Amino acid sequence: MLRKSLTAVVALLIVSVLSFGAVRIGITQIVDHPALNAVFDGIVKAIEDAGFKVGTDVVIDRQNAQGSVQNAAAIARKFASEKVDIVVAIATPSAQACVQVITDRPVIFSAVTDPVGAGLIKQLGKNESNVVGISDMVPVSSHLKLIKLVFPNAKKVGVLYNPGEANSVTLTNMAKAAAPSLGLTILDMTGTNASEMVAAVNSVGPDVDVIYIGTDNTAASSMQAIGSAALRLKKPIVAADIDIARQGGLIGFGFNYFQVGVETGKLVVEILRGKKPSELESRLLGPESLMLFINLDLARELNVNIPQELVDRADIIVRNGQEVKR
Repeated sequence: MLRKSLTAVVALLIVSVLSFGAVRIGITQIVDHPALNAVFDGIVKAIEDAGFKVGTDVVIDRQNAQGSVQNAAAIARKFASEKVDIVVAIATPSAQACVQVITDRPVIFSAVTDPVGAGLIKQLGKNESNVVGISDMVPVSSHLKLIKLVFPNAKKVGVLYNPGEANSVTLTNMAKAAAPSLGLTILDMTGTNASEMVAAVNSVGPDVDVIYIGTDNTAASSMQAIGSAALRLKKPIVAADIDIARQGGLIGFGFNYFQVGVETGKLVVEILRGKKPSELESRLLGPESLMLFINLDLARELNVNIPQELVDRADIIVRNGQEVKR
């Protein structure tokens, strides 16, 4: 009975807002880095492409937690108290903060690796709640196979991540499960901020053949320092995010995060048009949204031979200091 009442309240809220003025959308992201910024841009593009004018039909309050879980919680409380009409939470920590305190209006998550494991929804697909969104679960086993293809003699892979990010813990556990069948051993390289991550690279890096970074937000916002540390050790970085790879990685195989934002924005548009979150499906992005990035300049500097067939398949390559999109 309570869930039915909650659904009715959310639906009534949507209808009343669209009838009486601009919709207020609160958008929160955990940290400032290119992938999450691209998500925001994609959301805005989808809203505008649907015919809603930002600033007139829709007013957006964009907030950034600057990498702090405490800030993310404060932003969620701000959105709850100010009663913004729709909340969009970009990345797992921000989504968790919003879902904990906002239950009476739509919450749309984006770029969340494991929304079920993070406690946002009970299952992919439709849920009887006010929460819906897009998952960016990446193909971890494919990343390890990619590592084995490029580095056939590799034995130890260091996974660099923040243990406080649920998404990163999930991906690390997936890597540990997939590694033995490929003859690989996973070593944890952990840090909760940039200095700790660089320290992890310096301390564990000499013992690994390759460094793997998933969709960790702390690493993404610290990549220049991480990339420099890895380069000093002559250790290649393979990333699950092409924007992470662009800042110091050798290879990136991950989603186009602008497109992640567009898909998220489409859910926002459905809500604007009167749909309830419970009528929409939370889903994974398909493999067609994945992109391959290879830095051939860095490969030369590290003396790594990238198979030509892999270069031919790349969507983005860096050669002679220039990024080329295919």
